[in-house]
Amino acid sequence: MKNILVILPLLVLFFGCGSTQNDENKNITFEKKTKTKLVDINGNSYVDKGHYDLLVQAKTSDKKAFAKVNFESAKYIMDEDNRQTDSEETKVKVTYNKRNTSNQILLLLDFSGSLINDCDEIVNYDSDTDANKNNLCYQLVESAKKFVEDVVDEQQSMAIYYFNSKIEITPLVTSTTASTTNDKALLENGLNKLYNKDFRDENLKGYDSTNLYGAVIEATKVACKWVDSCNYDIYKPSPNNNLNNFQFASIVVFTDGRDLAKRVTEKDMTDFIDKHKSIYYYSIGLGDIDANTLKHIGKDKYIPINNNSDLKQAFSDLGGEIRAWGKSFYKIDYCPATQDGNVSIKITLEKDGYKGSITDSVELPMDVDFRCDL
Repeated sequence: MKNILVILPLLVLFFGCGSTQNDENKNITFEKKTKTKLVDINGNSYVDKGHYDLLVQAKTSDKKAFAKVNFESAKYIMDEDNRQTDSEETKVKVTYNKRNTSNQILLLLDFSGSLINDCDEIVNYDSDTDANKNNLCYQLVESAKKFVEDVVDEQQSMAIYYFNSKIEITPLVTSTTASTTNDKALLENGLNKLYNKDFRDENLKGYDSTNLYGAVIEATKVACKWVDSCNYDIYKPSPNNNLNNFQFASIVVFTDGRDLAKRVTEKDMTDFIDKHKSIYYYSIGLGDIDANTLKHIGKDKYIPINNNSDLKQAFSDLGGEIRAWGKSFYKIDYCPATQDGNVSIKITLEKDGYKGSITDSVELPMDVDFRCDL
């Protein structure tokens, strides 16, 4: 009778917890980002001793980047050809890949006619007055500054461009051939140029229309120069198998209007976006916008807002997602117990109740004494 009293609560606890939303949210997906390689401890090709390594990204069940838990000290289980191996005969090492993963961000701001007029109405740039709370120019510049502060670090750098009716997009900080920067002060000073009337008169006035579609294409061309695996001329990015430097780029587009310049078609733009898998696209839309178009531009995240005062929160939310994206990569090094032939690997990691698996298939060196260096 005592056994029944003990077992029943355990059964209730097991099945009750298994059905909660919290447990479902603790299922993590480890997505393989690079091809598995047999290397030594220094990353060179295997000769006398070595191990297998690959780069993975932690994601939630709904495909969002997961950075809440550091899996470096996670418990692990390795299965080889559907058979669990002894932990004393296999080795798994998980390393947070902060140093070798880089995200370069292009922030693209719509500065056509309506925004220029709002800039002209700002009296005090250093105060969040009631008038400034309703001023789109002020809210956009200050929100962009907060975005820079939240996102930029040693792993994620940024360039800031604006667009209007011109064919080309225009950098506020970098040149069209330069890369991004981690210098937050430099980026903030670039944004402050938009408060300068002389700068606006010289660079913005008279270009009042909106070349949105063309600007997204031009931004893609710029961002492609930052990523080795992206080539906008041939539209066939080569796979990036360099485990020591995994690169990706992100384009964040803000607009408060539709494409009126008609320099390129919407289809030209959407086709261009769809051909670039090495770039992640985000969009924030306000005002007289085409929601379907902005959803396609922001294929990885689209945030619609209704009021100027909501802009800072929108940039803050997006900044949190991009920051998590950059901090969700891990390098997994392992040595299997199997010594010859092909083997299917499944590595399961668990930390703080969060659990996920990565599957792999490798060809072991034939007739070689495999000495693990982990």
